[in-house]
Amino acid sequence: MDYYRTAPSNPSLLIATLLGALVLSLLFWLAWLWVEWRPSPAKLKLAYCGFLLVLIYPMESVREYWNTENYDLATNLVLVSIEALLGVGVVLVFAGNTRIVRAARRITLMLTLLIPSLVIDFTWSRLNAEPEAAYLPKTPQPALALHGARRVVWVLFDEFDERLAFDLRQPKVDLPELNRLRSESFVATQAAQTAGWTMLAVPSLLSGRIYTRAELVDAATLEVYPEGSTIGSSWGSEPNIFRRARDAGFNSALIGWHHPYCRVLGDSLVQCVDVPSGTPTPALLRETSAAKEGALRSVGSLLRLQVSNLTDMFRPGESTWETAADKYVQKLQQGQYFQIRDLTYGAATDPKINLLFAHFPIPHPFGIYDSRRHDYTLSDSLSYADNLALVDRTVGELRRTLEKAGMWDSTTVVITSDHGLRPDLWRGRSGWNEELERLTGGKQSPLVPFIVKLAEDPRGVVYDQPFSSVIEGDLILAVLQGQVTTTAGIAAWLDQHAPN
Repeated sequence: MDYYRTAPSNPSLLIATLLGALVLSLLFWLAWLWVEWRPSPAKLKLAYCGFLLVLIYPMESVREYWNTENYDLATNLVLVSIEALLGVGVVLVFAGNTRIVRAARRITLMLTLLIPSLVIDFTWSRLNAEPEAAYLPKTPQPALALHGARRVVWVLFDEFDERLAFDLRQPKVDLPELNRLRSESFVATQAAQTAGWTMLAVPSLLSGRIYTRAELVDAATLEVYPEGSTIGSSWGSEPNIFRRARDAGFNSALIGWHHPYCRVLGDSLVQCVDVPSGTPTPALLRETSAAKEGALRSVGSLLRLQVSNLTDMFRPGESTWETAADKYVQKLQQGQYFQIRDLTYGAATDPKINLLFAHFPIPHPFGIYDSRRHDYTLSDSLSYADNLALVDRTVGELRRTLEKAGMWDSTTVVITSDHGLRPDLWRGRSGWNEELERLTGGKQSPLVPFIVKLAEDPRGVVYDQPFSSVIEGDLILAVLQGQVTTTAGIAAWLDQHAPN
């Protein structure tokens, strides 16, 4: 997970977990002392039953976590069978049979051998952790002298779905700024995503090459595998549009979400700001929240979480942890949006920047904007439609920022996305509703928006031929170099260069 961290792993979660385990051990020990104090058959039966029920809890926790990572029928059957056996043991206790209790006790004692192995594993991980220097951005390039060069602001809205935003005109949400922009732009209706996930889609877009597999290696290395190849290479060493733009005499800047862009591509840019791990994995999310709370406060949070998880076992389909995690990520994502938005508006009017790439965390769920209130009040009811309205608002604010600086007419603005909405990922999560299920048909669309407002020719053209958006970087470089200066010229260029 180092690729998505902003600094070396924080030990707060590990410390809190060990302290929490000590607290639970103390409680169990005190409970056994109570049983031994004036022992009776009733107390022993209660202790035996409590012991078996306590063992069912971690088995069920493992089963639920396993299902969130990768559903496996065989594993589920094995875990449920063990839980059922422990349940039978509870019934047998009342009949005076403690055979299952004795077997469970022996197995539990064997499991204590995991404690030293875990200590060794945790210690080894800490000793081999990447140093602080591994998380530093690469040194940016000095700015080149400019003499009336063209400017392009390339905005990527994460999970911006062509189908939901424009084809179906639903969910019902007003998009006046996007409609206005489309009326004066080249609009492609059949631009295909480069991949279904940001991890692959963005590297493919920026390198102009389709990657079909990626592996997280370390803090600054994403191993990417080109289409049809079994040999991978570091994304940072692959060609990218920013290096090509610099070779052509242009300055590039990047403000991005999810990827640690500055550690990977920072030496191709004159300015870079990134916000890695927009949607953290469950493990990284717990680490992040524990780091903010501190070890001692996290102990209380972990113990409360165990109680909540215990009650979840009796409420199928509901997860206290998942609900709390969604709210935490929603608030985190809103803060990341504000950070990227403000930096983008500033860089868009920087006269020394020829090419600005800005990766926004919207309309990617969760909802962070209330389209009815026209403000940023957070609630469980916010959905993808609200974030579409925020995309529209952001486009309008960007326009007014450039207009105020007197740079709108001289700036080419490109709007695109990495991939469409992913029902399989968001179904059942906060903000998912019946309307989205119906509109998507439960499937991800391969089409993403592609809108180009040219500085030289703000006339509307609709292009209905299918092509892969992997070609976008090449087209943008052609615009910077003055090879494409009209909206009709974009269509002609795509007819000649774009792969279907």
